[in-house]
Amino acid sequence: MEFIKSMNDHQSLSDRVSRLIENSILDGSISPGERIIESDIAKRLGISKAPVREALKRLEGDSIVQHLPRRGYFTNTIDMKSISDFFEIAFIIEPIVARNALKKKTDTVDETLVNLLKDMKKALRDKDFETYLAHNTRFHSLFRDLNDNEWIIKVSHMLSKQTRILTALSLSVPARYAESIQEHAEIADAFHKGSPKALDQAIIKHLKKFKENIIKSYETLEMKETL
Repeated sequence: MEFIKSMNDHQSLSDRVSRLIENSILDGSISPGERIIESDIAKRLGISKAPVREALKRLEGDSIVQHLPRRGYFTNTIDMKSISDFFEIAFIIEPIVARNALKKKTDTVDETLVNLLKDMKKALRDKDFETYLAHNTRFHSLFRDLNDNEWIIKVSHMLSKQTRILTALSLSVPARYAESIQEHAEIADAFHKGSPKALDQAIIKHLKKFKENIIKSYETLEMKETL
């Protein structure tokens, strides 16, 4: 956190704090439903509360945190409703994102997908799950980056942040890693062939398995908490 103390530009400081809080939420350091106390963060970083407050407002806009009147900021709670709400949108947006990406399909994009799959397999062999998740995120971000519809990009970007949180939960099921790589390979293959229909099917299959494993993981955690 020392790098934040050396920042002089106020706006840049707010950006850095935003990324710091976001990464702490996405990697699980800050738990779902946990209160984020502005004064505590400001004290830890040796800064005023103003940039922390700005950072939290930005994260609220990205649906990473929520502000409750007279209570403050909290990370979003993961429950069955939030999972259902997320996938209701994901099943609509993600196939559109992938189909639009086909319009800008190139040999370079195909090669990038192949390399990302290789990197994911290597990370799994090395049991480097953090790197695996990073490659997973880049795989899906590649499709979003090939879109030029600003609204789709914004919605997809917001979904991707939630996806990172839910992916860690989904992959808590050990067998999920191998399944996930196979599903990504099917998505890449459909993209290589330039088939919108096959791409739709591969994306939907991946989302269905993703949802299934998230629910399984969520229910397992719920059972543990009640014991």
